[in-house]
Amino acid sequence: MIEINLLPKDYRKRSFDFSLGKTGIYAIVGAVGVVLMLVAVTFYQSHQLSELDDNIAKARQRAAMLQKDIQLVDALIEVKSKINIRMQAVESLDQHRSAYVRILEDVARNVPEFIWLARFEEDKNAEPKPETDKTAEGETKEPVAPVITNTRHMAVEGYAFTLNALAKLMINMMRSDYFDDVELVSTEEKKLEKHEAYNFVLTTNMHFISDEELRQQIAAAAKPAKSGSTSHKVLN
Repeated sequence: MIEINLLPKDYRKRSFDFSLGKTGIYAIVGAVGVVLMLVAVTFYQSHQLSELDDNIAKARQRAAMLQKDIQLVDALIEVKSKINIRMQAVESLDQHRSAYVRILEDVARNVPEFIWLARFEEDKNAEPKPETDKTAEGETKEPVAPVITNTRHMAVEGYAFTLNALAKLMINMMRSDYFDDVELVSTEEKKLEKHEAYNFVLTTNMHFISDEELRQQIAAAAKPAKSGSTSHKVLN
């Protein structure tokens, strides 16, 4: 069947006609541009995040490597400090070696019979006591050149089978040139292999000077004397 619409154009049924116009086109283009910009920003941010993750992973690896290096350095520093302490001890022993030999020889001579020494060491927790003035009252001491010595507060421990032997040890040490202010700290009766003995502890000030220091002091004392004699000759 053929239908013919004979109505005028004004009365004809209009079909749906959608027209955007320039404004709509500009709006669509702008929206598309915004979407593209957001997509670009999203990709850029995701790229930045991936780079940050890589940098964080590298930084953690570097920190782990540095931690191992730090531990190695700390271990080397500790070893160095121990070596320095041992070197200082060796230098101190070598510096006063001759004095220590003389002191031990003097101690060996001072030990009487029925005495057994178990410990002879420096008491680092105590300070040396001041030397007592042995000059009698009313006496004047002649001025003498001061001799600088090394002073250590020593602790001596041992066993005495008789109290007379212990008293003799203390007297011998007081007469020695290396010790003064000998004091008996404690005595305790003990049994050693079916024998009664007295465990004693003495404290004393030990004075010593090495040969090198003695030579230096003699040389220093001799210099003023030489200069004085020279000036005297010039005046004459």
